[in-house]
Amino acid sequence: MYRRYSQTGDGSMPLSQVNRNRIKNIIILLLLAALAALLVISLPLIRGREGSRAIFIQQIQKECDDANKDTSTLSRTAGADSAATLSRVRSNVHTIRMLNSVSGSTGNGQLIEDERLLTLQNMVDQYLQYLTTGMDTGGYTTNLQVALAELQEIVNNLN
Repeated sequence: MYRRYSQTGDGSMPLSQVNRNRIKNIIILLLLAALAALLVISLPLIRGREGSRAIFIQQIQKECDDANKDTSTLSRTAGADSAATLSRVRSNVHTIRMLNSVSGSTGNGQLIEDERLLTLQNMVDQYLQYLTTGMDTGGYTTNLQVALAELQEIVNNLN
């Protein structure tokens, strides 16, 4: 007539096991929802990283083009505006180094070897020293143009 109270649920499992299974299922569903949310959030970030790399490359290409144009205007006989032109070239090379460094720190990795950029910056500094002493700078102009042309080739191959 009366059913006796028992610790079993509908089936043969004890009620405490049924509750544990429910909790486990809820936790699994919450973890799956968290994973889905993480994927939804991370996809734009991954795309954003690729976009920032493209922006770094584009800006480095612009700076390299400007440096090449300025170097091609240098006269072989150390004109009056050569120091200003070399200062602009040095500024371009320094900007490329900074963009390269920032690119490395944002997780994109350095786009160009920093040693190459440092060597190029030292070449410009040495050229400026010879320019102020009044020595012949024809060889330095050629070396700088060759180094910038090599850098331009590397930068253009980054895409």
